[in-house]
Amino acid sequence: MLATLVPLFFEDMSVASYCLYAQKENMFEHPHLLGAGKYDGAGSIVGIEVFDSISESDLIDNCSIIIPINNISLFSNIEQQLTRFHGRIMLLLDQSIKPEESYSKRILDLKGKGFKLAIKDLPLNNVEDYKTLLKDFDLFLINSDTGDVVEQAKAFKKVLPNIDFCAENLHSKEEFDAAKESGLFKIFEGTFFRIPINTQDTEVTPIKINYMKLMSVINQPDFDLEDVANVIGQDPALSIELLKIANKLTLNSNIRSIQQATALLGQREIRRWLNTTLFNGLAAGKPNEITRLSLIRARFAENLALVFDYAMRKDELFLMGLFSLLNLILDMPMEEALTQVGVSNEIKKALVSGDGIFAPQLDFLLSYEAGDWQEVSRLMVLHDIHMHAVYDSYVEALKWYGNMFIER
Repeated sequence: MLATLVPLFFEDMSVASYCLYAQKENMFEHPHLLGAGKYDGAGSIVGIEVFDSISESDLIDNCSIIIPINNISLFSNIEQQLTRFHGRIMLLLDQSIKPEESYSKRILDLKGKGFKLAIKDLPLNNVEDYKTLLKDFDLFLINSDTGDVVEQAKAFKKVLPNIDFCAENLHSKEEFDAAKESGLFKIFEGTFFRIPINTQDTEVTPIKINYMKLMSVINQPDFDLEDVANVIGQDPALSIELLKIANKLTLNSNIRSIQQATALLGQREIRRWLNTTLFNGLAAGKPNEITRLSLIRARFAENLALVFDYAMRKDELFLMGLFSLLNLILDMPMEEALTQVGVSNEIKKALVSGDGIFAPQLDFLLSYEAGDWQEVSRLMVLHDIHMHAVYDSYVEALKWYGNMFIER
């Protein structure tokens, strides 16, 4: 199985929802599933196991959890399968749902049990037939790949004046800006998120300059732990976090100094901890999803090191994932952003020009994250990667991210 959570945003770039994208099998290895076989086991909601790896606190407070449902699983025991995130689940249907009495009764039943409702892929020439059915729906997704989303929204609004619209599959900031300025959409989704949203403030505050200097030091092949300890000692927040971690590693919990704590952790753990901690400091003031996404990418990339035969370079892959959105955080081109921190040339090649030995891993991460299962399946076949290894790596990354914020 493959599964990922794709964020949808409000116009201020805060997270509105997470949508589950999932696929049961590698379609390149099992082409029969492209036909009628794709409905095998359709009564079960594919991918919900991924939620066993996260808690409600791992996701943005009060955001919706969008779960795709087909015309078969609609009549399954949805209530028993979706017992978590009460009041936050939004069922996403498509045009396989018909404006017929059996569907209407089931939809009203689910609505009465606290589920929200959304629909996508509904052609404009059919919407009039669905008008009565859709009166209880909360969200209507309009795909930019089927035409100008603003023009589509204007037409749909005439028939469905009381439903919220989502502009889906936006591919550029220009598309996002046009959809936002129209005032017709409440929620937005697409690869526009990978493009810097604001470019007004390119000045880095003094604390962030110190953070970047420290990151540059610790990402050198060898560095002096005492130098690092001296810088950490000037930042109360970093000192507190360092001592918390160091105390976890000693039975006596008797750390006497910052220098002792850094020595206890050693270069490797100090490098790992500071890269993630300082990164959070750099990302302060940006949409929380940037930090979440970067950290999950970092761990996912590290976990995939073995399947891509780069087990000895997993630390570099971690950094590649961690810094893959650094251009958004610093509001500057990626090449310029990477000069602010010390990373290897291979990381730079992958993030700046999309080539080098780490480029295939980066392509894989981005395809998986976007739920592009056709491309993910192709890459798994190309690199002889087993689906379960990929899924397990992603799930572990989610768990790791959640555990980072558990009070110790």
